[in-house]
Amino acid sequence: MAQAQVFDARSDDKSSLDLTGPRFTTEPKEHVIHRGVVAELDAKRRYTASTKGRSDIRGSGAKLYRQKGTGRARAGDIKSPVRVGGGIWGGPKPKPARYGKRINKKEARAAFDGALSAKAADGEVFVLDSLSFDDPSTKRAKELLGTMEVTGPVLLVLTDDERNAALSFRNLPEVTVVAPYEYGVYELLRAREVVFSRAAYGRISGEES
Repeated sequence: MAQAQVFDARSDDKSSLDLTGPRFTTEPKEHVIHRGVVAELDAKRRYTASTKGRSDIRGSGAKLYRQKGTGRARAGDIKSPVRVGGGIWGGPKPKPARYGKRINKKEARAAFDGALSAKAADGEVFVLDSLSFDDPSTKRAKELLGTMEVTGPVLLVLTDDERNAALSFRNLPEVTVVAPYEYGVYELLRAREVVFSRAAYGRISGEES
């Protein structure tokens, strides 16, 4: 059974916690996790690249000169893709919302649980207990990470009630602060360690926080 390292922010005591439930015990499937990452990254793309075809160019649609007798090519209108200032043939257009890399909810859940379970199996899941900040303090946040002996990149999961802690940790370049259920497979894989506050761990595991 995978275990999380528990660190008490007040007393500096260390202990361990058995990780149970599907979030931490799902067998990782590489192809499912890969599909999850691809879908998440595709969803973040804006698809704003756009070019104008010949029908989008302003200009006359009349033939430039007569078909025969000029000694020149049999040219059409000025908006032809072969002319400077003409339309672009086959250029990118904004992608409609209904397209893109997509996976169903069951597969997305399996990808997330598999990635988190892999982190747990490798001993890269931590729980930060008794975490409280009366005021934001980046210095104290850095000291806590040093005591925990995490090197980063760190994905730190905090609840909305832990605002002062979030303000303290977010200034550290090796830390990415997120709220429960506001991160995905890609963020999990980018991090070397995943740190939950006790309250955030209670949310994701279904236990009382």
